[in-house]
Amino acid sequence: MKIPSVKRASLRRFASGLLVGFGFLTGAAALVGGFVLVRPDLMLVENVEFVGNDRAQVASLRHLSDIRNGTTIWAADVEKARVGVERHPWVRSARARAVFPDTVRIEITERRPVALLRTDALYYIDETGEVFLEVEGDDLDYPVISGVDAELAARHPDLPRLAVRDALALIDELDRKGLVFRGQVSELVFASTRGFTLHTVDGARIRFGLDGRERQVDRLAALIERDVDLSSPILVDLAPKSVAIVRPIEGPAAGS
Repeated sequence: MKIPSVKRASLRRFASGLLVGFGFLTGAAALVGGFVLVRPDLMLVENVEFVGNDRAQVASLRHLSDIRNGTTIWAADVEKARVGVERHPWVRSARARAVFPDTVRIEITERRPVALLRTDALYYIDETGEVFLEVEGDDLDYPVISGVDAELAARHPDLPRLAVRDALALIDELDRKGLVFRGQVSELVFASTRGFTLHTVDGARIRFGLDGRERQVDRLAALIERDVDLSSPILVDLAPKSVAIVRPIEGPAAGS
């Protein structure tokens, strides 16, 4: 089949356009590549960008990333920067990558404090139960966990971590079930022989034995349904296996 001459001419022009366009792109790529090969020293890291940090200060993160002035984008060790940034106490995890032509971007996931540990000082505890930093300033609006001290650690090295995690789990469960909301918890005191005593901001005390937490939480729910008022200074002892003890708190001895 013969192709009309007009169509042949159009095809030739189209093919010529493709070749010109391809040649332009090839030339541009070669120019950029040649520039990089000849002057790689001009591809310097101008910015180290941090994303997701709130508590962790940029100056500290910049120091820990250890990306020196004069580093080329090709030589920036982003893995080393990630590891360095993760040494910051507020940083749970980090991801680092080079963003051409001149930026290293480090994405940060910070720790979220959910409670305080009272020992020789106050320390933040994150949602995993990790104790990670001494509290400075007035950021104190969290439940306090106490009774987990150096003496306990010396006698039972694994018990403090387990006690902290159990304490957080208890606070979470009571909050989730609407029995004692997180904001109502003042302190949770651990004793290795008795279990936990929860202190509310309203002066109530709720004792949980070491075993059978699910049974004890269910018993507390039943008591609340029967109009036991936790907004008053009362003691609710859930540790006994067969019965819960509820009585008013009187005098300073109530704090135990």
